[in-house]
Amino acid sequence: RMKTQRRPPLDHISGMRALLSGWIVLGHYCSFPPQEGVFTLLLGRGYVAVQGFIILSGFITHYAYHDARYDAWPAVLRFYAKRFGAILGSYYLFYALTAAWRVCFDWDGVVAHADSMLLSLVLCQAWLTGVPGRVSVPGGDDNYPNVPAWTLSTLAFSWLLFPLLQSWLRAASGATRLGWLPPLLLCLLLVLAPVPLRLLLHGGMGWATYGCAYHWPPFRVPDFAFGMCVAEALVRTRWGEALGRRAPRLFGRLADAIVPLFLLLVGVAHWPGEDGSWPNRAWSRLNFEPIWLTAAAPLFGLFLFASSCGDGGAFAGALRHPALSSLGELGFQVYLSHYLIMWAFLKLETAAPSLDILAGANASAAPALPPLPPPPPPPETADLAALFSLPPSGKGRFGHISYMMASLLCTYAVAGVVRSNVDPTLRRLLASGPPEPAAWRGGGPPPPPKPR
Repeated sequence: RMKTQRRPPLDHISGMRALLSGWIVLGHYCSFPPQEGVFTLLLGRGYVAVQGFIILSGFITHYAYHDARYDAWPAVLRFYAKRFGAILGSYYLFYALTAAWRVCFDWDGVVAHADSMLLSLVLCQAWLTGVPGRVSVPGGDDNYPNVPAWTLSTLAFSWLLFPLLQSWLRAASGATRLGWLPPLLLCLLLVLAPVPLRLLLHGGMGWATYGCAYHWPPFRVPDFAFGMCVAEALVRTRWGEALGRRAPRLFGRLADAIVPLFLLLVGVAHWPGEDGSWPNRAWSRLNFEPIWLTAAAPLFGLFLFASSCGDGGAFAGALRHPALSSLGELGFQVYLSHYLIMWAFLKLETAAPSLDILAGANASAAPALPPLPPPPPPPETADLAALFSLPPSGKGRFGHISYMMASLLCTYAVAGVVRSNVDPTLRRLLASGPPEPAAWRGGGPPPPPKPR
């Protein structure tokens, strides 16, 4: 049995997960079409953050389970229990809550998307994007009942394949120090090549092709495997210790240099729409914009490796802050809960004028008081709304920044409660099921119980 060595903790990973989940949530809070603002382009490219989530999942999963061996079914089942047990409690809780919401407020949608409702019960709703003739608009409400849960459906397929992928990576890497390089280059080619080839050969993407490239689980396996290869490179270099001793600050400076380059490319560089207008929903699949579905993989991989060597750099140090680390631990719960809470606050915002009218009717019976002069509107409110590309009215997304901030705070509060009280219980129950892999070593039947 291979001796398990202690791996250095990667404390900045949780902070990175916090930024990625916050990026996606804020992008969902923005309206379509977005109003032009400072961060409109960056928030509109939430699909870049989704790729980061998938690569990060492959990276940290392989790093955590690198020494494990899955040569017997009990070992495989124990991995599945630990991996799926960490998210299934939250997943099914918010499935039930969003399904109840849909039944109350969107019954026609429930009937029209019954297939997605049923497949979501077994984490298979993302497979619908690969069905010929079915058009799935990414980010649309066709992922029933809980829209963002398609990401976990896509990741679930990679988690199921992880024991096989790990065996392949171990065999392909061999015993040499640089054995990880060929598998990494192969995975990177599988990540980067398909979308540009499609655009060059066909000159664009329809919604069906775009949704397949974005959602379909087999298409995102190379992203997950690429993250695994980056972790393998880190382990083969003795977890970056040798590199860190030779150049303790070199890799940290490299990681810090990647951050502004990433923001410049993702947050500034863009192709205008066909009419030269600011990006709208259809713009995300026009010209060469779909390249960003996968193009950020080299930057994510290089940052993960460099920030894990030596001191990691100043940005990785900021990611280790306890506040970011704590928020990062809530990543999946925030992701699963924010749509339902956003719907609730949008309903509240829509009902606010009616409540004001009702309050005015009740107050009409009271003695009239001289009206106070209205306070001048704070200019920072309008600036903040423009910064986050909020529309002037409640059409589509939040019309006022106060509702958005209240929804955001409520989302993180609910996520913390769920992660502390729901997920640990289910994970313990699942992890206690299969027997220890050592008892089944050799493939024979389990040993008989010891006599009392």
